[in-house]
Amino acid sequence: MYPMEILYSKTILAFLKKVKGLAQEILTEEMSLPVGRSRFHIGALSYPLHFTVFDHPSKLGYFQHDLYEIGINKLFLLEEEETIKDLLRHELAHYMTFIEHGPDVSPHGKEFREICKKYGWSTEVARAQVSIEKAVKNKQIVDKVRKLLSLATSPEPKEAEAATLKAQELLAKYNVKFHEEDDPIHLLRVLQKKRGSAKLQAIASILRLFFVYPIFNHGKGVLYLEILGDPLNIEVAEYVAHFLDHHFELLWKEAKKEEPRLKGTVAKNSFFRGIAEGYEKKGLPTSRTLIQIEKSLAAIYPQITSRKVSYHHSEAAAKKGREKGKGLKIREGLRQKKQQLAINIKNC
Repeated sequence: MYPMEILYSKTILAFLKKVKGLAQEILTEEMSLPVGRSRFHIGALSYPLHFTVFDHPSKLGYFQHDLYEIGINKLFLLEEEETIKDLLRHELAHYMTFIEHGPDVSPHGKEFREICKKYGWSTEVARAQVSIEKAVKNKQIVDKVRKLLSLATSPEPKEAEAATLKAQELLAKYNVKFHEEDDPIHLLRVLQKKRGSAKLQAIASILRLFFVYPIFNHGKGVLYLEILGDPLNIEVAEYVAHFLDHHFELLWKEAKKEEPRLKGTVAKNSFFRGIAEGYEKKGLPTSRTLIQIEKSLAAIYPQITSRKVSYHHSEAAAKKGREKGKGLKIREGLRQKKQQLAINIKNC
């Protein structure tokens, strides 16, 4: 299965602001629903307006009900407003289908079609497709703009001026705000659980050593461990997260055989925290990329919060965990790296 990475950059955040405005227009003018700054209202209830841009070779958009999230493929960055609106109408139809019928109906079944018909949306909205040829062309244009902006910093005045003018011409043509030095931050949801745990916290702490920034994203009845970073570090950290999710349980079984007195939830949780503490003794290198991510968090997660959690502690179990953590090896060849602080956010 091709991983769906969510992307953030100054250019993408500007695009998301535009997308939010277009969605608000649809909700008010076509659906006759009251809309606030970040929510829309149906009767006495209100629902979030949360959008992301993602990278995927075939999926154009999605509505994820547990996070109340609408995703838009990055290919739409250069599309005309009406094409973007058609995709938003399609995903808002999924949103309304979920509100009225729950998550267990057919994605494009009669309930979905009735929603589209209710608001007078055409068959193009129900399909919400972009041709492969157009998608490829859009990517080529983005790549060309990036190259031109790079040439715009050339020490040769004539070359820099010509590249700047050509880039400005393309940006004006497609009505896109493009920022220099705008490499996107990649976001990937690596673990999905029903609730938080000491084990998940410990895994997040270890992932900091792999130059990704872990975030706990709370949805409706679900918790995602998300990681932000560059593509290579994301790929490594995704493997590490799944490896640790399984390996922590094996280490706990091993520890109980060695120390039969270790029993119960408090001991198990303390052991997991100890593993992270022991592994982190290997060192926490710094990263300019992670500092940049930290500065962008408020824009990426508007409802970001942080909190301290109190818990019961078993020093004997934690000590055993630290011992196991110091000896923990995550397959040779994986480079050791770092991160900052795991944070909780809530979108629903």
